[in-house]
Amino acid sequence: MLATAAGIGLWSALLLAPQPTVAPPLLASGPAPGENISPLVNWFGGGSARLRVAVLGLLSAGQRGTALLSINGGPPKAYSVGHTLAQGVTLSAVLPHGISIDQDGIIEEIQILGRAAPPAGFVHASPSRTSGQ
Repeated sequence: MLATAAGIGLWSALLLAPQPTVAPPLLASGPAPGENISPLVNWFGGGSARLRVAVLGLLSAGQRGTALLSINGGPPKAYSVGHTLAQGVTLSAVLPHGISIDQDGIIEEIQILGRAAPPAGFVHASPSRTSGQ
């Protein structure tokens, strides 16, 4: 009788125990499918808040300048002054060392990749040579 009670208790514990479940992911990778978050994005600054601009090259400078830009890691593309890069973001100027963008009325300068700002003052274009060398 004791063995029967022990067997029933053991099998009851095994069969009625809760089954382990897969734990949910710690961080969600984005909005759920079918979920529209555009009102929330617009509340916090619109689509321009997520814009990443990389200056890859400058074709000319001044009012009619053109720059080679990569927007949000995309392929390089040429943009002229006044061109809209994204909603609320325009290329306002092409400078000798980078570009200037107008993001919802705020002007921001972005340096060309791999270059520092040019030094102020006079800079020699080539080293001078003396006749003795």
